[in-house]
Amino acid sequence: MTDYKAGLTRKEFFKGTMLAMLAVAATSAKVQAADTPVKVGFIVPDYEEMRWKTADQRFFEEEAKKLNIQAYVQSSNNSEAQQASQIENMLTLDVAVLVLTPVNADAASILVHRARAADVEVINYNFLIPKADVALFIGRDAVEIGSSIAKAAVAAQPKGNYILVFGDESMSVAHDTAKGNMEVLKPLVDSGAIKIVSQQYNKAWSTDAARAQVENALTQVNNEVAAVICSNDGMAYGAIQALQAQGLAGKVFVSGVDCEPRAQDLIRQGIMSVSNFSAFDLMGSAAAQASLDLANRKAPLTAQTINNGSKDVPWITAPNFNVTKENIGKTAAEHGWWFGKA
Repeated sequence: MTDYKAGLTRKEFFKGTMLAMLAVAATSAKVQAADTPVKVGFIVPDYEEMRWKTADQRFFEEEAKKLNIQAYVQSSNNSEAQQASQIENMLTLDVAVLVLTPVNADAASILVHRARAADVEVINYNFLIPKADVALFIGRDAVEIGSSIAKAAVAAQPKGNYILVFGDESMSVAHDTAKGNMEVLKPLVDSGAIKIVSQQYNKAWSTDAARAQVENALTQVNNEVAAVICSNDGMAYGAIQALQAQGLAGKVFVSGVDCEPRAQDLIRQGIMSVSNFSAFDLMGSAAAQASLDLANRKAPLTAQTINNGSKDVPWITAPNFNVTKENIGKTAAEHGWWFGKA
């Protein structure tokens, strides 16, 4: 995985696996694209998180248009039943490939089975579906992200009480992020330098649940907290609300993931310490190109794999890096599609 360095240009930063894959794909697309559009379904879990429509969907659709792909895009509104119905609808449209971000990853293998029974290739997007017969996984290295934000916390606060705010327990990405956190923190916990006073998985990555977790932990330790490590921005907002109520905002290290606009503002204000950002634009573009390749019976252009419990699945990863008050101006200038004007 390519690490972000302050001195690198955006072009240099994205010379990793995904960029190489897209470069090859762009060359071959002229030959692969046919007069008859390839039908591809693209299903996201919701529009509550801005990334799905603003980044992943947007860049998937833009790339699909270039490749003569007829894209059918839907949001499941965080409903498993609605997602199942949408997949049935996609199959009646005779899609060749389905790009699926599951509402419930643990329960989604049956949806993949239904698509495969109809001879539809499935790209598992963002949340790994256990033991599913998918052709490709496109998603972040969540263990790496968890490690990255924990390292930032330790650098800022090498001692003291820590609160760990994990994501939805039904999602492998939540477990992987937590694993990355603990790989960094365990030696310091074992030495006694850091004490974890609260760690909890929060259903649906809930802002309210995260706020309640942090409120309870602050009460238990009389507000003596050095860091709150959160696995996404939404939960970080809840943590910050709890800290603000106690006059601790800006005095405690707080991390998030995704670097949403609200998180960007909080970073600039010095209230949020760091948020990890990933190249959602490249993920969406890669999904379109991979869909065309699979429709044409071509293997995905990646050598990396991830085991989903039943097989090693080809894996396209997205670069990620931590955004801080020190580098947010440069980052905004290089990723205007997400950050807008600094």
